[in-house]
Amino acid sequence: MQNKLALFFSVILFLIMLTFIQPSNFPNGAPFSIGTGMGKYGISQTLFSTYLLPFEIITFLLIAAMLGAMYLGEREVSK
Repeated sequence: MQNKLALFFSVILFLIMLTFIQPSNFPNGAPFSIGTGMGKYGISQTLFSTYLLPFEIITFLLIAAMLGAMYLGEREVSK
């Protein structure tokens, strides 16, 4: 039962992630080139405006991985 539920949720999560992935065309192949003079404020402005949705998705995945690791790592207390 748990394997079927995990498979269902992983397929749903994969389909959700697949819908949000879109190809991006950057002028020189990289989102931030070193020689453009884009400093720390430019990177943060771009991160929180243009790339906000991928940033939030990665944040969600990292929190889910952390909670999964905590769940798998907990041990039963023997009496």
